[in-house]
Amino acid sequence: MCTGRLCDHPAVLRADTLAVLLAGRLESPPGAPLDIADLVSDSQSVTPGAGFIALPGEVTDGHAFVGDAARRGASLAVVSDRFRAQGDVPPLLIRVPDTALALRAACERRLGEMGATVVGITGSVGKTTAKEMCALALSGRPTSKTPGNLNTWTQIPLHVLRLDSPVERMVVEMAMTAKGEIADLAGFTHPEVGVLLNVGQAHIGRLGSEEAIADAKAELLDALPGHGRAVLNADDPRVVGVAARSRAPVAWFGVHDSRAEWRVEEISDQGIHGATGVLRGPDGRAPLHIRAPGRHLLVDAAAAAAAASALGVGIAEATERLSEFQPAEHRGRVLPGRSGATLVDDSYNSSPSSLAAALDALAASAAPNRLAIIGDMLELGERTPGAHQEAGRRAARAATRLLAVGEQADLVARSAVAGGMPAEAVERAADAEAAAEMALRQLAPGMVVLVKGSRGLHLETVIDRLLA
Repeated sequence: MCTGRLCDHPAVLRADTLAVLLAGRLESPPGAPLDIADLVSDSQSVTPGAGFIALPGEVTDGHAFVGDAARRGASLAVVSDRFRAQGDVPPLLIRVPDTALALRAACERRLGEMGATVVGITGSVGKTTAKEMCALALSGRPTSKTPGNLNTWTQIPLHVLRLDSPVERMVVEMAMTAKGEIADLAGFTHPEVGVLLNVGQAHIGRLGSEEAIADAKAELLDALPGHGRAVLNADDPRVVGVAARSRAPVAWFGVHDSRAEWRVEEISDQGIHGATGVLRGPDGRAPLHIRAPGRHLLVDAAAAAAAASALGVGIAEATERLSEFQPAEHRGRVLPGRSGATLVDDSYNSSPSSLAAALDALAASAAPNRLAIIGDMLELGERTPGAHQEAGRRAARAATRLLAVGEQADLVARSAVAGGMPAEAVERAADAEAAAEMALRQLAPGMVVLVKGSRGLHLETVIDRLLA
């Protein structure tokens, strides 16, 4: 049982309880144990005693892997009524008309059982960081959050179904790669507080324009009830442009726009060591200190405090808890590197705005030797060339050396040289393994190394090689 702080330990699942939540029919041999160790949708993640839910996929139906789950030790499978066993099957089966719909409905029922108030968080960049901050700010009462980057229609319900009561607040990160996806997530989580951080170019290759991205993100606002709260970035004109879609009253946050009632002032950038400021809100002012690279994190903290305020948390309590924030793995962690270097591991993902913020933090470190290892930014469509040219120009201003990685490496490198970086300070690598070898030769005492790129580049490999 959780009485405070973050409640993310798993419950002991039972097949009969799960069948009720799924509105399914349990098939169980007499005397079979009903405890389930876990519930997963990937048969390769099955551990002995776990449950496996067979979900439809874009390419392959999960029912094709029921046998694999059984051979890995699954004690239960959730399957469609149409499923006919051929070969190995787990000893317990729950049959439902449609596994995808049943999973969504089970999540909805479980949240209702717990009486959890849901905070939904979306944006082009910073979702995971803002989710972690929001959960911290709310953690004076039993609070849970979606773990890591598990933010889809499959991953959110699986987390909720694993939770033990009580959970009073549930912070849900909501991913979006196409129109309708956030509406789907909101349809079974029913957020009462919705946070829209920003609208950028992430996934623009799929959606076509920032306006289309804003329209898709604003599905979160469409879902909010009139008694809820929309927490919106006053500094982002595209967020401002969709604010009217919220039936709930709006709490604005930001730095520059005068409408921001949750405003960060007196900012002091300490480079890779974080940033400080003063957060002003409707209930007063409080010092704010975030011990992670990037002054932009202060804005995420303001959003978290505004969201927590909607659930009764005062500004002083929120900022005190936010001072405990530590970035998630590969999302801005500062780590000791070989040869006395310092690593900034931001290798999880990249976009034009998040890369700009990371390079600003690198520049603010004031280290005499600053190496930027920059990988391709993916899913930018026709914006790809211009975004990578700008990446090179920014790197020239922020770093003393550049190592560009991936298919766009030559474009980034040439733009950095055109922006004033000496040609001898610029290198190109085809992939992460080659980049790691090149970087190892450059490390030196006191050097600060930023590693950032889209997930498809796997630049965490570089971090692994450079760690002390």
